[in-house]
Amino acid sequence: MATVNLDLTPIHQCSAEGCTFNASTSCHAPAITVGDHGANHCATFLGIPTKHSPTRDGHVGACQLADCSHNSDLTCTAASVEVGASASGGTECLTYSAA
Repeated sequence: MATVNLDLTPIHQCSAEGCTFNASTSCHAPAITVGDHGANHCATFLGIPTKHSPTRDGHVGACQLADCSHNSDLTCTAASVEVGASASGGTECLTYSAA
């Protein structure tokens, strides 16, 4: 079984409805990627109907948002993050803060 580096930033809450990894606002993906081609969104969002049983807490594995103040060498340095819906309806990191 794979293990997760506990030094990774935990996901405090995820309000992205319809994501396979979201169970009662708790992300249980082993590690998510934030950002895709410079856009602030959860690149790990998976919208299939089958939910996996929540067996672990989610973490930020990589951050591709070079302009975020919490990004250090593609690693999130925030104490924790919140993922949720953007005004346009996408799923993004709500903890994002422009550098």
